Amino acid sequence: MAKPVIGITSTIALHNQIPSVDLAEKVVKAVMNAGGVPIVLPVGNVELASDWIKACDGLILSSGEDVDPYLYKAEPSPKLQKTFKQRDEVEMELVKQALQQKKPIFAICRGIGVLNVALGGSLMQDIETGLPNACKHYQEAGRTDVTHRIQIVKDSLLHQVIGSEEIRVNSLHHQAIGRLAPPLKQVASAADGVIEAVEGKAGMPYVLGVQWHPEELAANDAAMARLFTVLIERASEKSI
Repeated sequence: MAKPVIGITSTIALHNQIPSVDLAEKVVKAVMNAGGVPIVLPVGNVELASDWIKACDGLILSSGEDVDPYLYKAEPSPKLQKTFKQRDEVEMELVKQALQQKKPIFAICRGIGVLNVALGGSLMQDIETGLPNACKHYQEAGRTDVTHRIQIVKDSLLHQVIGSEEIRVNSLHHQAIGRLAPPLKQVASAADGVIEAVEGKAGMPYVLGVQWHPEELAANDAAMARLFTVLIERASEKSI
């Protein structure tokens, strides 16, 4: 049986002053280690989204810039950081096409925000502004360090994968889900109430989004590695 192809979204960054396709290498390695074939999807344009999803068996929405608040009908907060509207629009179309073609989706950090907005939700543009009693969600510790606890809903898919109702995660974000999109359900949260993971409701294709960075932990944490393994397993069903 052919290994499933996993499309991973990327951004554009300057390397030696040349605009270049940019993606954290650990996401690619996590997919390969889980038995998938990673394909990096450039920003491109909305018209290519359907073809990209047809070529892939699963989709990962990767981390990166803030999501443009215009897309959820909000004005920009003074704490809004860099946005990339073209990337937002392409990724929202990728979500739409993946759902239509019933391909599994795994969303990471920024990706959970894109997923939520694509399905009709909104974002908290800056956690400290919107939630004065928030814990520290943009850690100063290393990317592979875990710094705050999350509670996982028992009997959720995430609980089945992780095998625990409470874990500590690495946290590198200043935005979070605001109004939860109707097709999604909350399956994990931080002590301050920030949504840390979502899943698709019954009847949807496989959809899982996490606010932390499991790709940074997967090499040394079996539970984090399983998040990628489960995606590959679901994508394998589409590659037969």
